[in-house]
Amino acid sequence: MKARTIKTDYLARVEGEGALYVKIKDAKVEDVKLKIFEPPRFFEALLRGRAFSEAPDITARICGICPVAYQMSAVHAMEHAFGVTVDGQLRALRRLLYCGEWIESHVLHVFMLHAPDFLGYPSVVQ
Repeated sequence: MKARTIKTDYLARVEGEGALYVKIKDAKVEDVKLKIFEPPRFFEALLRGRAFSEAPDITARICGICPVAYQMSAVHAMEHAFGVTVDGQLRALRRLLYCGEWIESHVLHVFMLHAPDFLGYPSVVQ
């Protein structure tokens, strides 16, 4: 019974920071643990005492890869608080904005984070 453990304390090219633990026994994977960890950035504290109209711009800074999701979440929260309902063309335009971000995020992820590994390069720069 040959056992082997693969432990990576830092995963490169993930959206955030992470670690991976794989336990292999008799050529079979016995256990896998993926840990994604991020230190707290306290965006909630940045919003305290600010004008509500600043929330979309501040929350958009939470993620550089998907700012629209956070920005629109703030907008939806404000609309809910004020009892505003959005439908029709504006709702369709927002959906288009989300789809654009989805495409951008996936292109960035594939070409900047994964392509170097698939093509045998140490980084996207090389």
